[in-house]
Amino acid sequence: MAGSGAPRESLREMLKVEDRGAGAFAATLESFWGDATRGDLLARAALAANAGRSEGPSALQASFFTHPEPDVPLGLAREEIAADRTRVRARAGHVLLCEAVFRFTPPGDGLTYQGPALGPGPTAPEDLPSELELGRAEGWEQYAAGPIESRRIGAHTQVKDDEPAVWQGWLAPREPLPGDARVQAAALVFLAEYRSHWAVERRLGADFPRASIELQDFALWIHRTERWDDFWLVRTTSDVGAGGRCLSHREIYTRRGALVASAVWEAIVRLAKR
Repeated sequence: MAGSGAPRESLREMLKVEDRGAGAFAATLESFWGDATRGDLLARAALAANAGRSEGPSALQASFFTHPEPDVPLGLAREEIAADRTRVRARAGHVLLCEAVFRFTPPGDGLTYQGPALGPGPTAPEDLPSELELGRAEGWEQYAAGPIESRRIGAHTQVKDDEPAVWQGWLAPREPLPGDARVQAAALVFLAEYRSHWAVERRLGADFPRASIELQDFALWIHRTERWDDFWLVRTTSDVGAGGRCLSHREIYTRRGALVASAVWEAIVRLAKR
């Protein structure tokens, strides 16, 4: 059983907004063990930005101003700032939580390429322990819940200063997603930020439980449109931190090795005194 306030297991049910007309939308963020996630907020903003469009966004840039809370009614205001750009501001009452700008670039026949991506084939997700099995073995079983199933590749031990901090694994929706372009785009935005602390956690090691991690800025580039109906490979790295400002990078691949999206974000990481 998941702990109190555990999120639902269906992204389909979770990622919804209410259209109130004239560019206004309403949403209530999911509780993830009593907290809200910035990826959930960005996914709701993506649904608002994408309303009335036939194609999903090709990129987004977002800044966060204060931490969102779960189970609190939010207002999302959409503004068309250019033919291919839409801004969404999210507020709780009069408090500005986030501002995100989505770019919509129509598909074209321009230059297309992808360099070597995955190297030697990673272990297939079917050959790896489930999230629940890992949680039971490592003592975090109560958090092996929610809308995404993960299959971690490799150990999750602390890395040394001169070692790369990498988290790599397969992620899939626990319940099938509809083919609707808006929902698929919102789910990809959610995945791009999902558990964004993973690589930093490898830096922190045993200090992770006393760390506070606040995401400040987030950028995402969606390279191609793919339906998320299988395990996708997610690789997250964090190789620089200075004065508590830690930068992370994520790449998302299909099982066959197509690079779907790339994301970069900066978080403020602080350690509580012992």
